[in-house]
Amino acid sequence: MLFFATTGILLNHPDWEMGEVDNKVSEISLPEWAAEMPNWPENYGSHGLVLLQWLDKAYDIRGVDFAIEWDEFDQLLIINLTGPNGAKVIEVLIDDKLIAVDSRDLSTIAMLNNLHRAKHVSGFWRAISDISAVCMLLFCVSGFWLVVVNRLERLPANIAMLAGGSIFILTVYLMH
Repeated sequence: MLFFATTGILLNHPDWEMGEVDNKVSEISLPEWAAEMPNWPENYGSHGLVLLQWLDKAYDIRGVDFAIEWDEFDQLLIINLTGPNGAKVIEVLIDDKLIAVDSRDLSTIAMLNNLHRAKHVSGFWRAISDISAVCMLLFCVSGFWLVVVNRLERLPANIAMLAGGSIFILTVYLMH
């Protein structure tokens, strides 16, 4: 609950700069076996997946979401990798036997905000996020139930719940 409350506050204040985006450009030599793969324009999808696997093992380049496309004009493979910690654009120049990697690494706060929103995350994180949401709901419902069954505190608690609920409904109404 503390994680989601803290990142929720940070999401409400995007003007609070807490870290910088780190942009890096690097070049990697395309391995001979990859340059010799036949029919890049027709088989760019499968070749791109093999290359991604190699980049992950050899250079620790990975992401959660990816897109692979072939640029017919420039005759190059473009791979877009995204994750909660940033994005990478990989351009594979087959004729030049070169891989250009443009990395954009986010600050820790921006990464935590992406985790809060479940943006570019794995299924494991989505499951943790859903379990956390269910736990928060149970916490709120059990607190509501304790107020309902506790006769001594019922009137002040009901007034507080009615006032809070009314303010919330009025706010939502005024936003639309």
